[in-house]
Amino acid sequence: MRYSAKFIKRVFKVIQMKKLVGIAMVAPPKRRNINIRQLENSDIPQKRRQISGRELITLFPPHVTKKHVLYLHGGGYALEASPFHKQIQERFVSRFNLKVSYFDYPLAPESTAVQTLAATKAAFYHLRYLYPDDEFYIFGDSAGGGLSMSLAQHLRDEDALRRPQKLALASPWLDVSVSDPRSEELEEKDVLLEKDLLTQAGAAYAGNLAVDDPLVSPIYGTFQDLGELLVISGTDEILYPDVLRLKEKVANITGTTLSLIIVPDMMHDFVVYPLRESLPYIDEMGEFFAAD
Repeated sequence: MRYSAKFIKRVFKVIQMKKLVGIAMVAPPKRRNINIRQLENSDIPQKRRQISGRELITLFPPHVTKKHVLYLHGGGYALEASPFHKQIQERFVSRFNLKVSYFDYPLAPESTAVQTLAATKAAFYHLRYLYPDDEFYIFGDSAGGGLSMSLAQHLRDEDALRRPQKLALASPWLDVSVSDPRSEELEEKDVLLEKDLLTQAGAAYAGNLAVDDPLVSPIYGTFQDLGELLVISGTDEILYPDVLRLKEKVANITGTTLSLIIVPDMMHDFVVYPLRESLPYIDEMGEFFAAD
């Protein structure tokens, strides 16, 4: 069942969802591996392997394809993937005939950015070894969007000729310090994120690194030669200003193109939630990856 964004925003505001989410990111609940267990029951053919002690699950579409998406979920770098992420993974596979690999990357506070990026990079290299003829892309939402951008920057620096060709990011968390002053003006509208708790989660993920280290906050990295970027954001989220900063940074540089889709009145990470309004944007990302 899909709900209207207006209804969900109203519900989230009543139950103070942003407080609940923030507390969970700062002090995560017991790990339950929900997304992994649900994928075990999926009818989609799949292969599983362990990378750095974490699950790497590749889902295979009905027809042979070389288009391969590495899927990195959101959750403040501290929360596990949700059933909503599974639904997007399966839609990419079944509707757009994409090969999708979900990596259950290490989470904070048990791990910090150094360990998380290293493990995710190892997962990508392993996929590239297993499927040398595939054309690789990356999807990430929220914190997964930030991790996707950090990963893309590092892969470009290490092997520019074989970096991912496309990135699709939904409401990416590009600056863990949420330092843009425009974010404060949006905090009242944001029904999912509270700045103080979010920055606490960001500091935990940073560990011993500075919060403006590009490994932690890729907005401070470099953006040339990253290929095609598709970024989707709502206007009613405190991370919205960072996608505007990204737009400024990629303007007039070589090797990177950006398609930025701003959706009025939408909350943070709306693409992932089962909203009536979200499905066209999920499909837009699927079409982006499926296009030649």
